[in-house]
Amino acid sequence: MNPSTTRIILEKIQELGEVTLNSFFPKKYSRTHLARKLFGLDRSPTISRETLSSMLSRLKREGIIARSHQNGKSIWHITSKGKKWMNTFYKPVTEVLPSDGIERIVIFDIPEKERKKRDMIREELNSYGFKQLQKSVWMGDHPLPKEFILLLDELQLKNKVHLFVIEKRGTLTNNIY
Repeated sequence: MNPSTTRIILEKIQELGEVTLNSFFPKKYSRTHLARKLFGLDRSPTISRETLSSMLSRLKREGIIARSHQNGKSIWHITSKGKKWMNTFYKPVTEVLPSDGIERIVIFDIPEKERKKRDMIREELNSYGFKQLQKSVWMGDHPLPKEFILLLDELQLKNKVHLFVIEKRGTLTNNIY
């Protein structure tokens, strides 16, 4: 399971209560070891300082996290809006169902004005072991849990997300030539 950068940041801020940006970096200081480990910064893929700063700024702008200053350091914490948002949009991922060898393709067309919903669908698909082929085309060989379908209902996205199953390979490629 490879959760998104946003999910990692919000979960860790929620768990820790308050964190400083400097606690993530640099690697050479032993005092940052725990935070780096919590954020998975020493395993691939890493979260760069620029990515983290950008994500924190965006989340602050949206009112999901807030920053205060203490002893010359920025202290980040999750807001009540952020806690509500986490409970609504970032429900714990159910266990990834084992591969059944049947390829599934998920295609969606969710407009920019519903960006949060679109990002949520991408994060869910990623957490279920699906791989991104294009921005809105994902493929995986794991069954999607019923929670995913319920999420589509809850977000009113059923008419914008299409699920395809490939039970037999080669039928299209043989007809092209």
